[in-house]
This record gives sequence, structure tokens and C-alpha cells, in this order.
Amino acid sequence: MLKRFFVTAVLLLALLPAAAIGPKLGLQARVGVSVCDFNTVSEGLDFSSRMGFHGAVAVPLTFGAVGVQPELMYQRNNLKVNGEKVKMSNVKFPVLFSLRLLPPLRLLVGPAFSLSDNSYYKIAGERREFGSTQPTVTYMAGAALQLRHLVIDCRFHGAFNKTENYFEGSYPRVKSYALMLGVGYAF
Repeated sequence: MLKRFFVTAVLLLALLPAAAIGPKLGLQARVGVSVCDFNTVSEGLDFSSRMGFHGAVAVPLTFGAVGVQPELMYQRNNLKVNGEKVKMSNVKFPVLFSLRLLPPLRLLVGPAFSLSDNSYYKIAGERREFGSTQPTVTYMAGAALQLRHLVIDCRFHGAFNKTENYFEGSYPRVKSYALMLGVGYAF
């Protein structure tokens, strides 16, 4: 009981300076590269990833050392399945919770909601749907370094479960992961 009280008191004392500062609203724009990897157990299909890009607009709301950062993000990647290029484009809505460890460094973690997931490939000029490459709810975790207006952001983006896809008579179940590195401007 005493231990629980002590931990609660320390947490409240740590948050008091943050509450005294008041909320601070910001705006960020970022672009960067993303490298996706796919985990699948599907015989006869060879998956290989390619580098892609992403762009995001974020509205961080901070209360001293803690905060929340909703974003609107677009991500474009390519995947090769048995030598055929699968084009993937996703629109996501991450809601990241942040904790400032040092003045320029923030840790970020939270869910990302898929608003749009479009993945397709072409065979003999005919467009064929591959299916969603990411589930509706995924997660992101990473760190951001802000030096005045320059923002350097590195994140891991993962899926909780697999998606069901289609490729030329096969139905692979795919679990996706991405490493994202971005730079941006904080207004």
C-alpha cells in the first residue's frame, strides 16, 4: 500500500510542472523514406521489399513533458511478389502519445488507424487487386529529435495481425512491418 502511494505521488509530482506550463499546440510537416518488410507463410510465393516514401502533417499538443500528436500520413511502397511489382499506397491516422526525456528528444508510441489501403499489381496491362497490406489498426513507436524548427523522426510501424491477400490463385496471409525515417519542419 505504501509503495503504491509513493509511486502515485512521484507520478503526480512529475506531472505538476507539465500542468503548470499549460498546453502548447504546434504544427509539423515531414517527408521521408520507409522500408517495409513482410512476414508470410505462403508456399510458392517469393516476397521482396523495396524502399518507399511517406509524408505527414502532425499537430502536436504538449503539456510540458507529455503530449499527444495526431497525424495524417500518406505512405507509398512497392513489393515484389514472384517478380511482379505490387504498388501499395496507404493513408493513416496515427495518434501518438509523447514523452520528453531531454529538451530536444521525444519518445512516441500509439495506434495508427488505416483510412485507405490500396494495393494492386498489373499482369499483361490488367489491374488486379492484391488486397489490404495492413489491418485497420496498427501501432507505431519511435523517437523524434527537434532542433529549433528541424524535426528528425525515426519510427517502427507494425501490425498486430495478418491480412488476407490475393496473388494469382494464391491467398497469402501477410503481416507487415516498416521502418520510417523522416525529416520535417516545425512551425
